[in-house]
Amino acid sequence: MAKKAKKRAGLTRKQITRSKKARREQRMIIIGLTAVSVAIAVVLGLGLYQEYLAKPASPVAVVNGVPIRTDTYQKMVRYRRLLIRNYIANLQAQKAQLDPADESSQFLTQYLQQGIDEAQRQMITLDTQVLDDLIDEELVRQEAVKSDLSVTEQEVNDAIRREVARGTGFVTAPDATSTAIAAIEATATAAFFTPTPLPTATPTLTVTEAVSPTTPTPTVPATPSPTPHVMTEGEFLERYKAMLDTLRQEVGLSEADYRRTVEADLLYSKLQDLFASRVPTREEQVHARHILVETEEEAQTVLARLEAGEDFVSLAKEFSTDESTKEDGGDLGWFPRGVMVPEFEEAAFALQPGETSDIVQTSFGYHIIQVEERDPDRELEPYLLERRRTSALSDWLEEQRQSEAVERRWSPDKVPPDVEP
Repeated sequence: MAKKAKKRAGLTRKQITRSKKARREQRMIIIGLTAVSVAIAVVLGLGLYQEYLAKPASPVAVVNGVPIRTDTYQKMVRYRRLLIRNYIANLQAQKAQLDPADESSQFLTQYLQQGIDEAQRQMITLDTQVLDDLIDEELVRQEAVKSDLSVTEQEVNDAIRREVARGTGFVTAPDATSTAIAAIEATATAAFFTPTPLPTATPTLTVTEAVSPTTPTPTVPATPSPTPHVMTEGEFLERYKAMLDTLRQEVGLSEADYRRTVEADLLYSKLQDLFASRVPTREEQVHARHILVETEEEAQTVLARLEAGEDFVSLAKEFSTDESTKEDGGDLGWFPRGVMVPEFEEAAFALQPGETSDIVQTSFGYHIIQVEERDPDRELEPYLLERRRTSALSDWLEEQRQSEAVERRWSPDKVPPDVEP
């Protein structure tokens, strides 16, 4: 033992220096590798955080300080894509059953194709439409709270049941209990088997259409429906399971997410009724006539003859291109503000009874307007009142959407990739 100790103690100074240097280099390598590992872990962690936490939580919009999350937006985009594709598939299936050689089927074929074309157009603008819809939903929720409006769980359950029964050709059993599980079953079934009918674009009213409530609208012949039978709880459950699997796998939408959309629809309906009840039934109105021509030269001719003393009614019958009013001497009847195009409205409400306007140009042509009567507080025609009530909430939402209350943070990279089945 003494010899071994003596041998170790006999290391030279150079050997000892080399040993210390080797140990220092080894420690530096270990520290360097550790630092690199930590840096890699941090980078990976930040990437994962950004991808799976920060991005989904980042808002596509902020409504009065309340953010609308990107992952919520993406789920709704995927969900609406699914609904539109189901809707198109349903129309195409109905169209395929029609005989193109049968004249009685040609109109229905054309009608179905128009629905398909409209749905495909909506798919193009879906990304921004979903954003607008989510903003509207948040605006509705906030206004509902201010107005002390709410939706109960039972109302959501009942709405889901009605939707399933309506869309699948069933009726609900008179003695069926509105249990929570049945409501959940109905939720998924409604989403998968009965896509929500797509809204159609509202045509812009012309001057004549705006004041012609009796103009007939074409009706679509209804196809006979088979006699529905009662949907049992078991049928609800079966359809629910299939739909819930599809929603989760293809859309990422949970049962709670879908129930929230049903709740939002019910809140919208309640708020719409509230806004409709606030619409005044009486407004300032004028009773006017007009002569519509295509060119300014024609309008100058008509105006000169009016100034020469000729009768407005006779000139309207002779010159006006507005076929719906010319035989009545250009009579537009009574109308309030907000019905006619802005240029026409401004000129009409600037006139007193018996006065005639100068030439007024609008997108329809050149008008000469004569006001016969004014009433500062006249009862609205039923069709106009109904139109005002119907559009009261949507008009308010449009105004709010463009206000400072809404901050948009949407960008194309927030749109989820579209993988067609």
